[in-house]
Amino acid sequence: MKSLLDKLDKLSPREKMMLALMTIFVFSALMDRFVVSSIMSRLAKMDSAIEQSKDDRDYALRLLSREKEAQVEYERIGSTIVKAASPAEAIAEMKSELYDAAKKSGVVINAMDQREARPKSFCDEYVVEITKFDAEMKDLIGFIYRIDSSPGMAKVVRLNIIPGKTRNSVTGSMLLTKVMVVDEGTTSKVPVSSGPPQASSPPKL
Repeated sequence: MKSLLDKLDKLSPREKMMLALMTIFVFSALMDRFVVSSIMSRLAKMDSAIEQSKDDRDYALRLLSREKEAQVEYERIGSTIVKAASPAEAIAEMKSELYDAAKKSGVVINAMDQREARPKSFCDEYVVEITKFDAEMKDLIGFIYRIDSSPGMAKVVRLNIIPGKTRNSVTGSMLLTKVMVVDEGTTSKVPVSSGPPQASSPPKL
């Protein structure tokens, strides 16, 4: 060790400066190889984790936004779906609404029949066919508009008409559907009947 120090003392100032610079260079290289590179690698992993967390957060926010939109849409649609106590009441209610709409529109329903319900994911689509009706064209248009704009997602899916006996009159048939949910806890609203509402007879004296 002493001999090494003696050799260093014998070096010229210029040689000592070069040796010091080389020592600093080697030390810097070692620091970069073992310390700085390790730190940079850890920082890169942290940056990657932060970016992934941001992506996960943005994805979660998008899902939350869509969930809120879906909830609002579900509540909007749910509020338009009619509930019935049983399938029989669902059909009876649908027929009653059709007879009522026909009466208000001036359409004469001569015959009506029901079809088998079509199960959906969370409800049933009930199908009724007016096998024969008579109406003025303007009254028929009013009837269809009244059905399509009524609560409960009722709609006319098929319409067949031919000229009627008088001018501007038509006769024909139509197929209608309405989405309803059967809920046994729902209070019955209409009597279960397959025919048009009957007028009450006056009391006998």
